[in-house]
Formats: sequence, C-alpha cells, structure tokens
Amino acid sequence: MIDKALLNIVNKVHNLPTLPQVVESVMSMVEDPNASAVQLAEVISKDQALMAKVLRVVNSAYTGMPKEITTLKQATVILGFNTIKNLVLSASIFDTFGKGDVNNRFDRVKFWEHSIGTAVGAKVLAKRIGSENPEEMFIAGLVHDIGKIIIDEYLHNEFLKILDLVDARQIRILEAENEILGVGHPQLGEWVARKWNLPLNLVECIAFHHSPQLAVNSKERVAIVHIANAISRIEGIGFGGDNQTPIIDPDGWATLQIPAEDLGELIVTIKKEFEVSSIFMSLTS
Repeated sequence: MIDKALLNIVNKVHNLPTLPQVVESVMSMVEDPNASAVQLAEVISKDQALMAKVLRVVNSAYTGMPKEITTLKQATVILGFNTIKNLVLSASIFDTFGKGDVNNRFDRVKFWEHSIGTAVGAKVLAKRIGSENPEEMFIAGLVHDIGKIIIDEYLHNEFLKILDLVDARQIRILEAENEILGVGHPQLGEWVARKWNLPLNLVECIAFHHSPQLAVNSKERVAIVHIANAISRIEGIGFGGDNQTPIIDPDGWATLQIPAEDLGELIVTIKKEFEVSSIFMSLTS
C-alpha cells in the first residue's frame, strides 16, 4: 500500500525512464546458468555506445590487463558476468541521469563519486564477511541514493528548498526532505526500484539504507550498504547532499560482526579500490 505523502510526490514524477531492453536482457541472462559469454556479448553488441564502455573498462586499471582487449567476448570472460551486469546497469543509470545541469547547485559528479565510493565500500565489506555475491553489493551501493536524483530531476524547486534548509539549519538532507516533501529519498528510491523491477534485495538496500533495522529479507545486505554509505561520507568520498556526520546504526554494525579494530584496514582498502574503480565515473560521459 503506497503511502499518501509518497503518492502525492510520485504523481508529480512524469515520464520516468524505463531501463533499456539491453539492460533487462543482460540482467536476466546473468541469472541464467546456461547463458554463455558469447550470448552475453551478442546482447551487448546491439548497443554500440554500451559496447565501447565495456571495452573502456576492461582496458583500464580496473582489470590491469597487460595487453589490449578488443572483443566483447574476451571482455565478458575477463570481467565476469556479475561485473558486466554492474557495468551495464551503471552505464544505463548514468546515461539517464548523468551529470545534470552544469549550473545545478547539487553537484551530480560529486554525487556519483559518493555513490561509487559506497558501491566499492559495499563490495569490500561483503568480501570481508564472506558474503556470497560481493559484486551484487556493488550495485546496491551504487543505487542506494537514487531517490535524491529523482527529487532533483523531477521536483527541482522543492529540492532547492531542501538544500536551503540543509544549509540554513545544518541538518541532514533526509530530515530536510521529510520536512519539505513528507517523504525521503529512501522511499522515492524504493518506488523507482520497484518500477524498474530490480531484485527485492536491491529494493530493500535502497529503502532501508538509513534504517537497517527495518529490513525484512535482506538484513545483511542492507547493513552492508548502511555501513558503506557511512564510511564513504565520513571519508569525504564525493558528496551526498549534506556535511553532517552520519549516524551508524549499532544493530547494522553488529549484523556484520566485524571487529572495530579492523575498520581502519577496511577503510584503507576501500580508498585504494575506489581509485581503481573510478573508471566507472567515465561512464557518465
């Protein structure tokens, strides 16, 4: 049942883009145990711009390949199906919402840096606790704040009021969103994720990344994104909309069962991997 305040907001969101067919095909194929690298390459090759981006990433420091990779089949084998899925979905979202207006008060380049920082952090944390699919957590981190982009894109005047309130009272952007709109970016992001038919675990990561205690089916995944988001903000990776120190939910931290003394080492790893993964920023152009 959709919340009344949320319904009022989403009724103002006209012409929300759908995910391109190639993205849906890739996401479906990645889940198919019988799909081959050749088949996946054939699907991607139907989109020349996307194909170029895949080759750009595979020939970057992200993989560290000693010689140039020139075919999609090679790229698919080297990157792996899950990384290809991450790349394709990332490229699609960047193409849709990209850098925004250059005169915009909300710096989308810095926003995407924060999102990629969270994505990298989520992947590192997932590996640390032995999660079954760290690559999937990259996407969860990348899209966790998609609701902010929706507000900026479709409710721009209200978003300017939100930013004014953040600056005037030095409060968190989520608090300002709830005050101005009656809903926050997690709820709007959840709505978008459902419209795009994203997997339930991604929907929950978006919906509850500020309140991991509310997660029902994906508590560990949500806790990972919650902590990764906090680390990205504390370490100043990009910009998430305010300068307030994030609140880390103790239950979220406890869910991961990572000793506090390991945090420093994890942050170093996240920063190093962010530098390598910054190639994903090139997908915005």
